[in-house]
Amino acid sequence: MEGAVSKGEFAAIIGVTPGRVSQYIAAGKITQAALVGIGRNAKIDVERAKADLRGALDISQRMGNGIDTRLDPDLPFERPTGARGSGTDLPPPVPSIDSDIKQAKLEQLRRINRNGAIAEAQQRGQLVEAEASRAERAKIAVTMLQVFEGALTDFASEMSAEYKLPQRDILHLLRRKFRDVRVKAAEHMRKQAVQLAETVETELAADDIESLN
Repeated sequence: MEGAVSKGEFAAIIGVTPGRVSQYIAAGKITQAALVGIGRNAKIDVERAKADLRGALDISQRMGNGIDTRLDPDLPFERPTGARGSGTDLPPPVPSIDSDIKQAKLEQLRRINRNGAIAEAQQRGQLVEAEASRAERAKIAVTMLQVFEGALTDFASEMSAEYKLPQRDILHLLRRKFRDVRVKAAEHMRKQAVQLAETVETELAADDIESLN
């Protein structure tokens, strides 16, 4: 009968083991209507058995039992070549819709792992947004300038006592010079901010990604 093959040949066609085919038959997922003959010599009607499995197995079972299972009805029937029962010279599995689903899920898991690794690196301080870095550096610089400017009065008092000069005149001079310093510092900070890249390449160790799996 054309389209009827042995259990081993059918297993090779759909990409599972012969033992799995026997389990399908025992469980009734491949019905008696798909069997040609009886006993150990019974053959399997390829298209009828595929139809049985498409109806009996949901997509999760098909992925769990063999993602490359070829149950698509529009795939051409190809009888495996080579010695019968030898298990050699069998054609490689043809990609099916299940393979596409597996590949899509694999890509999804990779994206989840990448995003997880990035989030964990940010928590560890390995990754910092450039804008946040600019703001933090500017905040520190402003704080330092304010502390120094607040100390000018104390400096003026000390110098007045040391050199017997009016404290007010000394403070006026210090503040004028400090304004010049602050202008130069602001310009320097502005140039540094412009030179700071939006992103800096960071290499995440393989362990960082593997730990998320």
